[in-house]
Amino acid sequence: MLWYPTALLKLSVPLALIVAAYFSRARAATLGPEFTVLIDNLPYLFCFIAVLMAYQFNRCRLMLAAFAVGAFYWVVRTHLQVSLSDPAAWYAYLAVSLALPVLCFYLLLLPERGIWNFYGFVCSLAFIMLALICVQLGPWLPEVNQVAFDYYTPRPVEGYVMSRGATLLVSLVAVVGLVLLCLRDDEVEVAILGPFFALYLTLAFLHLDNMSVVMCSAAGLCLLWGLLRSSHAMAYKDDLTGLPGRRALNERLKMLGRQYAIAMLDVDHFKKFNDTYGHDVGDEVLRLVASRIRRVGAGGTAYRYGGEEFCIVFPRREVGDCVPALEAVRKEIADYRMSLRDRTLRPARAREGSKRRGATRLRTDQVSVTVSAGLAGRGPGAPDAEAVIAAADQQLYRAKKAGRNRVAHA
Repeated sequence: MLWYPTALLKLSVPLALIVAAYFSRARAATLGPEFTVLIDNLPYLFCFIAVLMAYQFNRCRLMLAAFAVGAFYWVVRTHLQVSLSDPAAWYAYLAVSLALPVLCFYLLLLPERGIWNFYGFVCSLAFIMLALICVQLGPWLPEVNQVAFDYYTPRPVEGYVMSRGATLLVSLVAVVGLVLLCLRDDEVEVAILGPFFALYLTLAFLHLDNMSVVMCSAAGLCLLWGLLRSSHAMAYKDDLTGLPGRRALNERLKMLGRQYAIAMLDVDHFKKFNDTYGHDVGDEVLRLVASRIRRVGAGGTAYRYGGEEFCIVFPRREVGDCVPALEAVRKEIADYRMSLRDRTLRPARAREGSKRRGATRLRTDQVSVTVSAGLAGRGPGAPDAEAVIAAADQQLYRAKKAGRNRVAHA
């Protein structure tokens, strides 16, 4: 299981928006009535734009999240502007404090398969049903037992409104979300976690002036930022490997400075491997190679160049600085053993296949793949990025001619 802890850095912009929103509360209180009306409706505006963008990009999860943020803000503004000692306000607060972690957990686990299909309809319906269940828990909880009632009673300590039970649920969902972000390295998780943290702060510190409007505005902005980043990923990332694609590489090459090195990598005998084991296994090989080279050292960034060929850009590095990092990646790929399964022996029923998991291997032997790499740096003979790539290609050809599974450099 691959782990990408650097994906947590993607939360920096949503967290910055939340911090900025918190410190803008005092400024919002000093604005005149004409600006107050505008600010009070900003969360609705941001959520409306987010819904339109999610519709345009066919993102069911983010559309549901945008609707949820808008509904959350409406509940807070219409039902929670009074003391929580009022039974109706108490029930409304309990409903949203439970719905926040439950619905966020649902969106984090929900696979993305678009909006306008049967799957999208069922997922949206399930989302609404979960929200309605959380609404019904308010009147039902006191009837369960007094301990549960006390555990979900607001204001457990001075200056903090959210109950201990809801806080525990929020904490668990936050941990799950951060783990999924590190595993998937996906912009959608960021777009969901940003609003989640903002809405949590709204409920936890509801007694503070202007807390709901600034935090719900921040939640809407987090959604918009996540949608923009998600659309950027769709345009610039390779679907199969998850690496930045050729378009992203071309953009990067325009911004390189005076000193850099570029490596070209190629999977050895890939066509023969593809013809022997099939395209599905070939795709798994490409994913395997991509997962290893994306963690290359020396400050390198990996891109899928096309087919079985990859490119790594090392900014501000000389050739000698990059060779150890490439050798480490080459060795890691060569040492990895891939187990293959014969798909023709797998039962048609998924449940039966799960019971026989591990019994459909082609043989006890495991296959491995190797890569060859060519490395070149900018210099008198290669004054621009195109020339450096051409020189790296020449070194790659030299590595293959010398026997493959090696790194060649000038």
